[in-house]
Amino acid sequence: MFGLYAVFFDRLLTGYSLFVHIILASVGMALPIIILLAEYLGIRFNDKQYESIAKRLSIAFIILFAVGTASGTLIAFELLLVWPKFMALVSQVAILPVYVEVFAFFMETIFLAMYIYSWDKFKSKMTHLLLGIPVALGAALSALFITMLNAFMNTPNGFNIATYLKNGTITNVMPYAVFSTPSTSLEASHVISTAYFAGAFIVIAYAAIMLLKASDQNKKAYYVKILKLALIVGIIATLLSLVTGLQSISSLVHLQPEKYAAIEGNINPQSYAPERLGGIPINGTLRYYIPIPDIQSILATGSPSGTVPGLSSYPKSTWPPLIIHLMFDMLLGASALVTLILALFVLLWLLKRKPLESKFMLSLFILAGVLAVFALEDGWVMEELGRQPWIIYNVMLVSQAANTTPTISPIAVFILAFYVVAIPATVFVIRKVLAKRPVEPEQVSV
Repeated sequence: MFGLYAVFFDRLLTGYSLFVHIILASVGMALPIIILLAEYLGIRFNDKQYESIAKRLSIAFIILFAVGTASGTLIAFELLLVWPKFMALVSQVAILPVYVEVFAFFMETIFLAMYIYSWDKFKSKMTHLLLGIPVALGAALSALFITMLNAFMNTPNGFNIATYLKNGTITNVMPYAVFSTPSTSLEASHVISTAYFAGAFIVIAYAAIMLLKASDQNKKAYYVKILKLALIVGIIATLLSLVTGLQSISSLVHLQPEKYAAIEGNINPQSYAPERLGGIPINGTLRYYIPIPDIQSILATGSPSGTVPGLSSYPKSTWPPLIIHLMFDMLLGASALVTLILALFVLLWLLKRKPLESKFMLSLFILAGVLAVFALEDGWVMEELGRQPWIIYNVMLVSQAANTTPTISPIAVFILAFYVVAIPATVFVIRKVLAKRPVEPEQVSV
């Protein structure tokens, strides 16, 4: 009985840690892009206010980078502590992306130091701007390599799986195979685009809040520019997230059919399958949903007569929880609302209604920031729950990988405490530091 509680606690600890880390990582990916855009526009138009934006956001990024580094290190330790059997397998088969990620981190760290401490040290301002590119690239590459490990968990390869399942022996190891599992390209493109999406909308919400608070025109001009920069990243990332998201769901039909069936609420395989909106899981069956005829089959197979997977084709012990269908609906709902808010902004902008001066529009941007973070976290939890009961799909169960000894409890409590205070403490420190660096008083038109 204690073992069952221990497995649940291990999952809770890891889930909460990653829940917080994903927010830090997403902002840490989007912010360098926004900073570089600000610096470029400052150089291009000789606008000191854009330069001020780049410098102030760089300070925020340094703090986020420090906290994110501590968080990432703690998660690496946590994986070794909480999932030892999982890491024992990964260390022999799929560890290379973790090693390579260290080099991406080093690149980001080294160039961040040079970027921060070389302002106004070059005759050409473009030279300084170029130093920031490896910072943004390093952040994206770190996300890419870590995602490769998750892709391995969803579609394992690179060793003789049949032999491992038979006697636990790891043979025929191909260490480079982890860089190109069947789900790597789709998963990496979706993870990276959604990270930029959430990170950009966090900055959008911040700029909107500050605009609503701003009293003088100089501050308003300042935060309008931050909002515009973040919207550029946010709009592009939203479009990419929608495309890669649809591709990812469609790929599950062949790569993880049980996950696909649970997400869509399919108990039995069927053709002319409807898309189910809402519903309540009751005794292993989805009820009280709204069907949209044939749409699921069309999206999954390209034809209304195409057959989609059902859970009944697989042992019930391997069924993911049907709750992920509701999580998928909430993900679609949140994403649709963010897209509608962006569409409204673009429409008002085309009609020259000055949407960035509208308190209603700014309030919607704050809502969009909340929805974007919710969509990111909801999608990640849905993805991980959808692989249950496997930690490595069709290879290792979560219960087999977990550390069930009570001796890890004190360390686990410390890790939980760190993540409870990580986000509030980071926001507090950034606010305090930026408050001591007020917006420069140049009068620049919006």
